[in-house]
Amino acid sequence: LDDEAFAYRKRVSVPTDLLINNAGIGLPGEFETGTKDALMRQFEVNTVGPFLVTLQLLPNLQLAAKVNGSAVVVQLSSFLGSIGSCTEDTAAFFKQAGYGYSSSKAALNMVTRSLALDLRPSGVVAVSVHPGYVDTDMTGGKATLKPADSVAAMADLIAKLKPDSTGKFFNLDPQIPAAELPW
Repeated sequence: LDDEAFAYRKRVSVPTDLLINNAGIGLPGEFETGTKDALMRQFEVNTVGPFLVTLQLLPNLQLAAKVNGSAVVVQLSSFLGSIGSCTEDTAAFFKQAGYGYSSSKAALNMVTRSLALDLRPSGVVAVSVHPGYVDTDMTGGKATLKPADSVAAMADLIAKLKPDSTGKFFNLDPQIPAAELPW
């Protein structure tokens, strides 16, 4: 959404019952050649962008919660945004430990947790979701989870979200047995 679209949504008070913030970039070779600009770019896209979009649509989300009883913000995060994922096995798989991508997704999880606390009184549920290691351009042919399967699992999860779901970090990757991930 651009600034004009945000302004329109605010002006006409359109209820928004579901916001899915799907943003993610990861830049390779950070340990050897990382730069401030590369690190900041990942934080801008992976953390700051979803936060600002949520703030822009907050009146619409709160209106939907008031009219419909609830509204949901889903932040597409990553298993790599869990501090517990930073292990020797993960570093070996990706050929290095995580820096920009992992750190920015961990920050997104904290933003989500903070939104959950602040939005709970208005009936807006905020959750982080690891969609799985999905076969996209970003995973370079290593992933086996098909986008359609990930989306189906996400739709199922969203349909089951309740007010007490707010602030949780859900896992949709069938290769990881836990339904919820640690922060």
